This record gives sequence, C-alpha cells and structure tokens, in this order.
Amino acid sequence: MKNLTTLIAFLAISNMVIGQGIELTVTGNWAKNIAASDINEAGNDYPASYASNINQTLLTINPKNWNKIITVFVKRNDIAWNANLNLKVKRTSNGTNGNTNIAGGLSYQTITNIDANFFTCAGYHTFIPLQYEITGISVVLPVQSYSTEIMYTVIQL
Repeated sequence: MKNLTTLIAFLAISNMVIGQGIELTVTGNWAKNIAASDINEAGNDYPASYASNINQTLLTINPKNWNKIITVFVKRNDIAWNANLNLKVKRTSNGTNGNTNIAGGLSYQTITNIDANFFTCAGYHTFIPLQYEITGISVVLPVQSYSTEIMYTVIQL
C-alpha cells in the first residue's frame, strides 16, 4: 500500500497590529499531517473533517477606547492551496479576562479570500481561543503540502 501523506499548514499572523488605537496580538499555528493510515478500510476515503485544538490560535484585543464596538474580520491568503479544501474557524470562548461584551463567531464559518465579519466585541479581551476545521480532504487530491495564511483585521466604529 502506498503511504500518502499530505501536510496541511495554517499560519496565523503572529504580530501586533496598531491601527485606529487597537492593538491586536495573534499567536498560534496549525499543521496537520494527513497519512494513509487515517483511512480505516480499503476503498474508503479520509474522514469528513479534521479539527484543531480548541485553543489553536489566541487573539488579544486591546483598544484605546473601550466604549466603542470592535469588529474582527477574517480571511485567508493562499500560499499553496487546493480549491476543494474548505477551512473554517470558530471562537470557543470569550477569552481569559471574563469580559462578556463579545458576540458572534461561536459557530464554524468558512474562511475565504475575502474579509468576512467574524465577531464583534467591546473592551479588552485576552487570549480569545480559536479552533479550525478542514473539510474536503480526499484521496483524489494530489499528494503535496497545502498551506494558507489566516489574517485577522480589526476595526473600531
């Protein structure tokens, strides 16, 4: 049996963005090695989806003006990607500071190459955990490494 290995790598921007008086810190990345042994029985395909840890990426948002609403957008910048792969992200909690002024992002949403509204919040939020899911992995995909960069953008209205 041929050992097929596909490496899926997700790179999050790991820097601080200062714009409109908001500091955004993003840390974490995800690399998933998909092997032929993931197929349980001859003639089957890979599992329907793979998920990362629930805190694979951590966002910290520190606005200068805590009274204004902040919108977080997400998109991907493909490096070596296959159109059959579907990457999703969701927020798994409010973060560690206990601030409840946060809404949206609790269900998986597909990440595309166009900025999409992910969630909104107000105030300081530390270590907001994000989880990723990928679908579309199949034995018919060419065996190679696929990678994309996930970009988070914040604006304050």
